[in-house]
Amino acid sequence: MQISLFTVLILMVLTAVGFLVGRRRAYAVSSGHASRLHSLPSYYGYYIALWTGVPAFILLAIYGMFGNDAVNALAGAQMHRAGEPVHAQFEQALSDDEDIARLEAELATLENRRIYAREAIERDSELVPAAGEYPAQSPAERQQALSSEINRLAAEREARAEVLAGQVEAQTDDALARAGFVYSRLSDERRELMINDARAIAFGEGVASRETPEINALASAMRPFHEVLRSSMALAALALAIGGLAYARSRISSSFRARNRVEGAISVLLLLASVIAIATTIGIVLSLLFESVRFFSAINWRIDEFLLGTQWSPQIAIREGQVGQTGAFGAVPLFAGTALITVIAMLVAVPVGLFAAIYLSEYASTGVRGWAKPVLEILAGIPTVVYGFFALLTVGPLLRDALLLLGYENAVTQSALAAGLVMGVMIIPFVSSLADDVINAVPQSLRDGAYAMGATKSETVRQVIFPAALPGIVGAVLLAVSRAVGETMIVVMAAGQGANLTANPLESVTTITVQIVMLLTGDQEFDSPKTLSAFALGLVLFVLTLILNVIALRVVQRYREKYD
Repeated sequence: MQISLFTVLILMVLTAVGFLVGRRRAYAVSSGHASRLHSLPSYYGYYIALWTGVPAFILLAIYGMFGNDAVNALAGAQMHRAGEPVHAQFEQALSDDEDIARLEAELATLENRRIYAREAIERDSELVPAAGEYPAQSPAERQQALSSEINRLAAEREARAEVLAGQVEAQTDDALARAGFVYSRLSDERRELMINDARAIAFGEGVASRETPEINALASAMRPFHEVLRSSMALAALALAIGGLAYARSRISSSFRARNRVEGAISVLLLLASVIAIATTIGIVLSLLFESVRFFSAINWRIDEFLLGTQWSPQIAIREGQVGQTGAFGAVPLFAGTALITVIAMLVAVPVGLFAAIYLSEYASTGVRGWAKPVLEILAGIPTVVYGFFALLTVGPLLRDALLLLGYENAVTQSALAAGLVMGVMIIPFVSSLADDVINAVPQSLRDGAYAMGATKSETVRQVIFPAALPGIVGAVLLAVSRAVGETMIVVMAAGQGANLTANPLESVTTITVQIVMLLTGDQEFDSPKTLSAFALGLVLFVLTLILNVIALRVVQRYREKYD
């Protein structure tokens, strides 16, 4: 049994003991007469139980949130210290190497020339004089040529440094020192990957992507810190629980307002629940915003190209000169595909769902409603992958054959129409169930008043019930829209994955959510514009949903009926 689980069990036992101690102490201070107490005896038990369990569990929660980071930081510091001697040897090798010295001298000379060219651009000079192998040319051309040469020499120097680093590593026998040297030279992203692999080896957290002597050394460095921190936190939590029990017991008296304290603690708990919900929303927005800023910075802040561009091909080359090196991040095809499939789905789900809700709530008998509504809501429990199979194997071929029969030669199996129709069927229960609940919530007095004025059932539905239920119906439609926008599996299987800018529902399209999944799955580097573009798409989707909700709220506030 792990120490953390054992600690939790002990804390739960201590909390129960605290409750019993509180009740017994309350009876003791009142000489067995509960009427002399300010609060019921159980409140005194709850008071001591709170002081026993809450601080200790908060400490364990803090350890659960930051314990891994603490272990990683301590192990990383040890790796840095262990690798310092090897790093010093590497620095000495760099200073003694003639090729490194030559390259650094050339880089310094070229950098000075580039500064001169930049100053010439600022002075609006037409030409800069010849220098070395560079003829007289415009300052912009000179700066571009120098930048290309500087990049080439910098890459050559980096390659030579890697060779020297490999030689220094080969001469180091201490595995921990070698691992520390490798660890200190990694980028932040690759260092995080090495830490994840080491944790997988040391603690079984997932499967390591690779296993090397350096990763094993880091895993060995993590284990002692992990054990010490876990044992320390367990002892501290138990001590805190016992101390809280003793402190709370010492405060028990017949005049102590235990009920006020317990209810105050419950109020704080409810407040924290609300704060957590708000903080989660803020965290999601900030994470999308920060990663989107990184993406736009990586593409030189071409926000207009992202929002208005018509070509989506986020393939970034791994090596220079590879096809598709720059990538194309025009997201309009994704926006158009999302809107097209959502509109088709809503054209199916909203009328059918709303009419079904009106029938079940106003026209259907109790027996019909008793079996029809559960059967309709079964659609909401079907997995989306089943809908995707149904769209791919049944609806798509059926539409294709029908279009071919009508003479449309370019019919395909995967189309926006197939995905939209099946998605609309999937969303029907969301609209019908919520709209039915809203319609049933309309006061019966409104119906009775309409009937007393001579209105028919249909007139009552159209002129009384529907206006009264409009806010809830709009909410149901908004939920359905959000469900359609966020759907992925049906679109992948029924509409395809190609970013095609078209308004023709008979062609293949893709959506924002499908591209987000494709960009974030697999072995991806989270420092490339290709992967970061997923967060920018998520931010745009969030903003569009927010605008949609604001517009709907304004519409509801303006047109809904108000009744006394």
